[in-house]
Amino acid sequence: MKERKLVLTIAVGEAYQKIAEYTHPTLKRYADHIGADFIVIDESNSSTPHWEKFQICQLLNQYDRIIYLDTDLIVRDDCPDLFEIVPKFKLGMFNEAQFTGGRMIALHDICNEYGETLPDWNGKYYNSGVMVISARHNRLFRKPEKEVSHFHEQSYLNMMIAKEKIDMFDLEYQFNRMSCMDRFTGEDRFASYIIHYAGLEGRMGMPFVQNLIPQDIARWEMDSPEYEYQHHILIDVQGGLGDQVCAEPAIRFIKENIYTDDDINVVTHFPRIFQHLGLPVFKHGEFRRKPDTPYYSMLSLPGPDKPMWAFVSNLLCHTIDYCAMALMRQTLPVNDKRVQLTYSLDDVSRAIEVIGIRNLNELVLVHPGRHWQSKTFPAGWWQSLIDGLHNAGLPVCLIGFDECEVVGLADIETREGMIDTRDRLDLGALIALIANAKIVISNDSSPIHIAGAFDNWIFLIPTCKHPDHLLPWRHGSQNYKTRCFYKKLACQEFDSRPTTVHGSSGEFTKSRILEYLPDISNIVKITKKIVGA
Repeated sequence: MKERKLVLTIAVGEAYQKIAEYTHPTLKRYADHIGADFIVIDESNSSTPHWEKFQICQLLNQYDRIIYLDTDLIVRDDCPDLFEIVPKFKLGMFNEAQFTGGRMIALHDICNEYGETLPDWNGKYYNSGVMVISARHNRLFRKPEKEVSHFHEQSYLNMMIAKEKIDMFDLEYQFNRMSCMDRFTGEDRFASYIIHYAGLEGRMGMPFVQNLIPQDIARWEMDSPEYEYQHHILIDVQGGLGDQVCAEPAIRFIKENIYTDDDINVVTHFPRIFQHLGLPVFKHGEFRRKPDTPYYSMLSLPGPDKPMWAFVSNLLCHTIDYCAMALMRQTLPVNDKRVQLTYSLDDVSRAIEVIGIRNLNELVLVHPGRHWQSKTFPAGWWQSLIDGLHNAGLPVCLIGFDECEVVGLADIETREGMIDTRDRLDLGALIALIANAKIVISNDSSPIHIAGAFDNWIFLIPTCKHPDHLLPWRHGSQNYKTRCFYKKLACQEFDSRPTTVHGSSGEFTKSRILEYLPDISNIVKITKKIVGA
């Protein structure tokens, strides 16, 4: 026998009748397309019209399968046949719990009202605006004697689904697209087959919804038949300069491989880093969201207050990997981990103007950075290093910025013949200088990561992180033109075992920093050898 199919909706009251003038033609076209009858329930004797859904129980005596659709939704002309998607023996609905903060309180309250208990509830809570129903589900729609309005009839239905252990088919959000999906997808609602305006009338008012629906239908008519829409991505780049440089490979990969034709926006403290990507880049506080546009927000460097920190710490992995996992839930292929930065002739000119010489490729850059206690070396140690390099006849150039009281540079005195660019270069000129210099010597700080975009030698003096978690990837390797100098690593003394409850701890103190720092004469010896090579 031919399967008897129905598309059912409810439109009771003047407000919903007005909405129905726009939405019902889309529902009727859908019913015709899938070979189903179309019925509208337009009268109600229940506490709210939503409880008229329980007429489904009787209608299942006439129909083998029913698709119920709320009146405050519209169906796109190319919407697939949900009867073909949802198996006959399952009830098809969209699980909204994972996008609405869970509905544990809702289920608890409704169970109290009906004197029920759900000891093995699976945490799913379904939206009843779109349902794909078969004859076997008639018992679910037997109307209870008492109508308790909790999300109208929706919480009651969910209680019964859990109690009766109904075999469910979880519809994708594209078949019940509500505004709660905006921040999870960053996708225009028009990209879905069914737009459901549930909840908007409460937040924005019924007149707003009544005006919005015909505009959305007109948009679909204009975009037919391709229906091509973008994702809207907002990447929030956080951390210091080095951290933000380390976010560049992941953002580049996102643009080139994941959201290739989408609307990607970047907010950062250092727009100069990302200018070569051809993306809209804004300083923090300057980005303005487009009206009626959903954005999927990405954070490049989640801190200890974020869930990611419970599984992996930025301190115990490479920041390039950490940023990639935060932004994309994956690490990058090795060949894509190399940082890319650009500089211009103007950047080079500004660097030469400050330095006073043109042969930048002979310079030995030293960055005496200070930051965390575990990577702030005594000023006297840095002074001995630059004096040793200078006395060996090497062209020493000091670089870096004093950003604030905590982050900046050790107090170093320059000697006659040294070049001092501290606080005198903008970021573009600094990048140009690092790109052309012979060697960059630094602790765990941004010049190491900037140099990773170019072909010079990198001398790293690590303490608080393992060298493998700091050195850049160039030509598929972290060993290309790099040297590491240290006696021991503070990171190896921190208690980072998973069973540690109150965070990592260790015996490192500022007074012991010299125990970790390398022999200066060895650094000078190797530097001299490479410069003379």
